[in-house]
Amino acid sequence: MLGVAMSFTAPYLSLFGVERAGMTPFRLGVFMTLIAASGVLASTLAGRWSDASGRHRPLLLAALVAAALGYLCLCVVRDYRLLLVVGIVFIGAGGSAISMVFSFSRAALPVPDPAERVFASATLRTILSAAWVFGPSVGALVLAATSFYGLFLFAAASFATCGFIVWRMREPQSHLGDHTVEDTASEPSASITVPPLRQPGEDAHETLPAASANDIMRSVTALTLLGLAANATMIVLPLYIVHGLNGSHLDVSVMLGLGALTEIPMMLALGAKSSSLHKPNWLAACAAVHAVYFVAMSLAGNVSMLIPMQMLNAFVVAVTSCLGMTYVQDLMPHSPGRATALFFNAARVGSILSGVLSGLLVQAFSYRGTFLFCGLLALCALVLFAVPGYRYPLMWRALKRFMAALYAKLATRRGARVPERSE
Repeated sequence: MLGVAMSFTAPYLSLFGVERAGMTPFRLGVFMTLIAASGVLASTLAGRWSDASGRHRPLLLAALVAAALGYLCLCVVRDYRLLLVVGIVFIGAGGSAISMVFSFSRAALPVPDPAERVFASATLRTILSAAWVFGPSVGALVLAATSFYGLFLFAAASFATCGFIVWRMREPQSHLGDHTVEDTASEPSASITVPPLRQPGEDAHETLPAASANDIMRSVTALTLLGLAANATMIVLPLYIVHGLNGSHLDVSVMLGLGALTEIPMMLALGAKSSSLHKPNWLAACAAVHAVYFVAMSLAGNVSMLIPMQMLNAFVVAVTSCLGMTYVQDLMPHSPGRATALFFNAARVGSILSGVLSGLLVQAFSYRGTFLFCGLLALCALVLFAVPGYRYPLMWRALKRFMAALYAKLATRRGARVPERSE
């Protein structure tokens, strides 16, 4: 129920900001950025508190209550400043409920075997991901029948029901420190669904050579660019469909539901073969496909043309989810914790920056220009993944020589034209 509540409200939050609250694209971007930042802060503080106290239930209840109150406020609040307060205090903080659900379930499962606990966590993630297959469609139907008032009221009731279920459950007896980085895989700050972490002993990370700091930074930067583009898509796509192409809210649900449905078999296939795949090549191909997706989105003439393109986006999500984190771990074989933190920080940075950036781009260059800019980000990620680090100094020197030759050629032409004018 938690996954459904989030999946049928998240796609329509940007539409609410524009259609009901009268936000400009920039104000909407600020609103979405503050919600994402609040969610990251709440998740971080909650994780530290639960690590220290070993208690997960009180904060999970608080997050669910905050989410319910936040969506109740959206039923009536339209003033922008009040909406910012509601977004930061209630919706953003309530979004941390997903990470706390993983902590709560991890502590509640009396399974001593780490492999079984990872499998249980993966099962919970699969259920939450499956909610995105039909959640947006449910939201579209509720929105069509009852407007945003009914949509947010239904969301508040769903969060309240989740809170009642948790309230009826007992606090699990867990060891301190059970909350790990793998519990944050589905935090609201990351729009990309992430599969369960491999335990340090599950593969031979220790036998792999550690990469240089430049290689690691280059890969994390590329993943940040892909995450930034993906998060911007979640904000801009509903607006583009409804206001740019004159589509309906049901069209939005079809796009998101089709993408989620296509992602599941792709992620299962990649997860089964991940150990034998050359991850840099796959991630480079993922960035190339992402660039093609954005260019195609900017050139679409009607909503029906967008439907098959969602398979491209599903491929990007599947590859980044299944291979992105393990690739960073492979680059840092002796520091799996730091590697995982770097991966999630890349997703968080992309989530926080995407709101303001997408608002500025839509306001300055319209929806199509925004997609083209996202395509440029994907191309930059492609270069970072595909070009080895030692080639960048050579490319930079070649570019400087080219620019110097071009400048000299232009200066020669100008000098040749001056006597002609004096004559």
